[in-house]
Amino acid sequence: MRQTEFRFNPKTLRYEPVGFSFWRFGLTLFTYLTFGFLFFIGLNLLQNFLIETKLEKELIAENNALIEYKAVLTAQIAESNSSLDKLKTEEAHLNEKLFEVPEEETTLQRNDDLASFQLETANDLFDKRILFIEERLNTLNTKAKKYRQIFTNKLTVKKADVTRLANLPSIAPVKELMTENLVSGFGIRINPFHKGNYHHDGIDIALTKGTEVLAAGNGKVASYGLSNLEGGYGNYIEIDHGNGIISRYSHLEKISVTWGQKISQGQVIALSGSSGGSVAPHLHFEVINNGESQDPLIYMVEGINPAQHLQLVVKSKIKNQSLD
Repeated sequence: MRQTEFRFNPKTLRYEPVGFSFWRFGLTLFTYLTFGFLFFIGLNLLQNFLIETKLEKELIAENNALIEYKAVLTAQIAESNSSLDKLKTEEAHLNEKLFEVPEEETTLQRNDDLASFQLETANDLFDKRILFIEERLNTLNTKAKKYRQIFTNKLTVKKADVTRLANLPSIAPVKELMTENLVSGFGIRINPFHKGNYHHDGIDIALTKGTEVLAAGNGKVASYGLSNLEGGYGNYIEIDHGNGIISRYSHLEKISVTWGQKISQGQVIALSGSSGGSVAPHLHFEVINNGESQDPLIYMVEGINPAQHLQLVVKSKIKNQSLD
């Protein structure tokens, strides 16, 4: 049972019972709530700034370690990006040299925003950076395996192949092969005489009469011919490079070699002209492998940088009219 509260009244000099007051009750309640709130805030401040739990200590130590390692990791990633860029450039050069096409743009393609980032300590952003690096390394690893397989299984060079490779017709048959001089390429073309489609077995290089023609590789003269007929190869030379590979130089003005003569790569063997079935002065150059004509540009890998070689390949694919 609630006890009655008394308060002394100086006017009556008596203790009189105190009645219920809403104002007094509200003030008392407000006082207690305010004190409780301030006490709670004080405990939280004490907890956050003065008292550290074991988990907080571990997280603080880990965060400090990440901050200290940030500069090191940033430098390592920058170095990695530089190495990947260099590998990408070398890979593109290999593709242009060996496969005649540039590497796809998506290979090791970099996101400029991520490539130039500064590592943050936020967990979500840090995780994204790590995943990005892991994806790039996985891509590089996959491509490395692919090219290692290609170079191991298809491009393995044995000791017995060194001489064969040295004798390949691997340079252009003229001193400076400019893209604009390549008039017609290998494949189906328009015949300049009957205007019908036919297979053009070599490439046509436009030259002024009397331009020096060079041997594309080491070998010996297997055959040559002189002809006054306005048809066929006209004056031509065939050089045997061994292992069934022959290079043919046609529509010559003057021949400077004889049958069976040993030839060195880059040696002047003739002067260009327009003999035989030719509509303009030029050199018709062919490469024949075991009786089958092949695109000479496949063999031209020396003395021509990847960009020039790509330009030659692109222009040679144009189906136009040949000069013979």
